[in-house]
This record gives sequence, C-alpha cells and structure tokens, in this order.
Amino acid sequence: MERRDLRHRMLKKRRTLKPETVEAASLKVCEKVKGLDCFKEARKIASYVAVNGEIDPKSLESSEKVFSFPVIQETGHLKFFRSNGNFTIEAFGVPEPTSEIEDELQTLDLVIVPLVATDHKGNRLGHGAGYYDKTFDSAKLSKRPKLVGLAHSFQVVQKIQPEEWDVPLDVVVSDKEVFFGEIAHARVSMGEY
Repeated sequence: MERRDLRHRMLKKRRTLKPETVEAASLKVCEKVKGLDCFKEARKIASYVAVNGEIDPKSLESSEKVFSFPVIQETGHLKFFRSNGNFTIEAFGVPEPTSEIEDELQTLDLVIVPLVATDHKGNRLGHGAGYYDKTFDSAKLSKRPKLVGLAHSFQVVQKIQPEEWDVPLDVVVSDKEVFFGEIAHARVSMGEY
C-alpha cells in the first residue's frame, strides 16, 4: 500500500475512535511504557499532547521526571519546551507549550513519539511533514535520545517501506505489544532498554 493511502486510512480510522476507546488504549500503552528500563532511567523526556485519537501519553507525566513538548520551527525542525500549563494551537492544530524554558536535544534521555502507522522493525509513518525525522537525524546529532512510538494495535502494519531520510523508532508500544525496532538493534544493545 502506498504511504499516502496508508496514512489516509489510518488517520480516518483513528479519528473515528470513541474517547473511551482512546482512553482505555492510552492507559494500557502508558503502563507498558512505565515498565521499560529506558523510561525508568530517563530524567528528561520529550512528549506530545494527543489530538485526533492519538494514544495519549499524559499519564506518563510525573513530578519525578522533567517533561517537555515540541514546538515546530520555521526550519522544519522541532525544539522542546517545558510546559507551564499553557498551550497554544499552532497552524496544524497541534498544541504547543508557551513556556520559554527549552530542553536542548542533547539533554533529552527519551522522546515519546506520535505516529500514524508503524511496523515491527520500527519504521514509522508520521503525518508527512518529517519534523521528527529532521530533528532526530542521527548523522546531525552527537547524542540521540531513545525514540519510543505509541500506537493503537491497528496502527501496527506488516511493512512500511522507509524513505532514506526516515528515522526509525527504538521501541514501539501498542495496547497489545511492545517491540524493539530491528533497525535500532544495530545501534544499541537490548540491555539498554
């Protein structure tokens, strides 16, 4: 299936989910994330504010960890700012924090990544703008945080053909399973998860 068609199909299905379905799946996913060593050991975590049926990572937040949220830059990259409780809705309908306290990419231990679809190798299909791919291109970073994608089980597909610029996920957590991207294994040992 073409990436465009897959994206359209998944977004349509996700938008039709009932709020209680999203909430139940989100709680299951977040409980699994909390069990990951990479989450337990992380101090600074970048996350997102869920929209349109996305898995909601809100229950991961705690006073024991520092959370920041993405702000889209004109360059097409993301910067991450801590929340002061206030968010504005940017051009694509994504809530962004209004805080001016930035967490530099090199200081992040873990990034919770939204997605439209993923496969078992950690290939991710996003909304198509490439913000996460541009931001976490390991060729441009001296230290890249672990990338953990959150998904409804129906968003996990057989195969996504990656583009050369796509950055794979290290871990994908759905309401039914946890898997470690095969591409990620070449970069880090399983013991680090």
